[in-house]
Amino acid sequence: MPASKQEFEYIVILIDHYIAPSRIHGLGVFAAEGAKSGQKIWEFNATIDLVIPETALKELPGHICRHIQRSSEYYQEERVYILGSDGDAFMNHSIEPNLRSVGKTGFATRDIHIGDEITCDYRSTNVKDFTQSNGFEKPNAAVESVL
Repeated sequence: MPASKQEFEYIVILIDHYIAPSRIHGLGVFAAEGAKSGQKIWEFNATIDLVIPETALKELPGHICRHIQRSSEYYQEERVYILGSDGDAFMNHSIEPNLRSVGKTGFATRDIHIGDEITCDYRSTNVKDFTQSNGFEKPNAAVESVL
């Protein structure tokens, strides 16, 4: 059975931010205010974040499934995706991210300055449609296996 929303403690970006073109990929999420190294900057908020059971993908069109798998974090044990409705959906991958999940909380790995792009490592946050060797896969075999 999927975990309840209350079991997830991180997804919302706790510092002010904005969406803009990224040098990494497409659009990214950028700091509109600074954060100190070690500061908690990310947590779940049931008011604006969506918990999507993996089984729900069977009822959705393929392009929506791909969006969910590219823009949310996947929790294997609970078989759910968490899709943020703030800038989280635009957070890009970096092998040297400035946000790191520790347990169920996200912290700044170094000082983040106004205008810095906020990034995470998709390998550790489990963006399901990401592979280490080539970024995002196309077509998504995982989506097709669910459909």
